[in-house]
Amino acid sequence: MPHQTPIAHPCEIRVLRLKLQLSQPQFAALLGLPKETYRTWDSGRRAVPEVWLTKARELAAIEDPLRLWSLSELAAELGVHVRTLRDAARSGRLEVTYENRVVFRNAVPKATRAAGRAFIERYYKQSYSRFAPKAQAPQQTPVPPDYDRKLRQIRTHLGLTQTALAERIGAAGKAVVYQWESGKRKPSPVLWRRVLELEPGPTLRGTRDLT
Repeated sequence: MPHQTPIAHPCEIRVLRLKLQLSQPQFAALLGLPKETYRTWDSGRRAVPEVWLTKARELAAIEDPLRLWSLSELAAELGVHVRTLRDAARSGRLEVTYENRVVFRNAVPKATRAAGRAFIERYYKQSYSRFAPKAQAPQQTPVPPDYDRKLRQIRTHLGLTQTALAERIGAAGKAVVYQWESGKRKPSPVLWRRVLELEPGPTLRGTRDLT
């Protein structure tokens, strides 16, 4: 019988656990392992078999609270239709971040798993229950006709570059803010609300004169 060299990755599996902010018993349960078996790997007393390390990596990638999922990935994970999530993103019921790329002239939204679960609990389940009170979607903030002028004023007042503003509101990037300020493209009500929320003590009517 050939000698099998153990795979020694005790530190990595501990790093993966700490990244998820889980205790040893919690991470062992997610992996489907006895607590004592996992503890010997986490402490470095025994080498981690490659098959279990691979599983831990995959689990950490899925459970990472900061990971941004495409709406199609998130829809499959949550068991809903992707159009449901797209509508929720447009209405502000799903908290999204927009990628720095455009498809068919539209920024690509992504969301965390936590944001998806929050949407399911707060809005989606309510829509399919006969007895639960219906949750109201966030109030839409109208985008004023002179949004380009107001946006430049807000950004200048806050001392932000176009890139910094895009990062603060979760827009795709500098190019999108440039298109808004030049009047080539109109921001969505959701993103316009985020712009107004950057101002200290703003009203969210969207028609306020900022001069």
